[in-house]
Amino acid sequence: MICHVTIKTENIQESIDFYQWLLELPVVSRYEIQSGELAFLGKEETKLEFICERNYKKHGNIEGITVGFRVDNLDDKIEMLKGRNIGVSPIMMPSANVRFCFFTDFNGMNVQLFEEK
Repeated sequence: MICHVTIKTENIQESIDFYQWLLELPVVSRYEIQSGELAFLGKEETKLEFICERNYKKHGNIEGITVGFRVDNLDDKIEMLKGRNIGVSPIMMPSANVRFCFFTDFNGMNVQLFEEK
């Protein structure tokens, strides 16, 4: 069972604000650590962990890893992202009941938004 997915960030508050805005993920815990700060967000069992270490600099997109989130209304989420000029892939429909799309967040994380009816 996956406990959490960790994303390194240059700005922890920006990361928290973004995922609270888009997915309404609450902050479960937030800590100062010796090398910086970390926060856990989530409603379910698996959490999203952000780590902001002093002097961390992003090195481009994170290759080969995607974090997927189930959403109630994919079209609404796409409009929210487009409102902030965040590029979104075309919607894919592998079956009549499943739709999803992808985008890359400002930390370089590939994100999938997944709607199932």
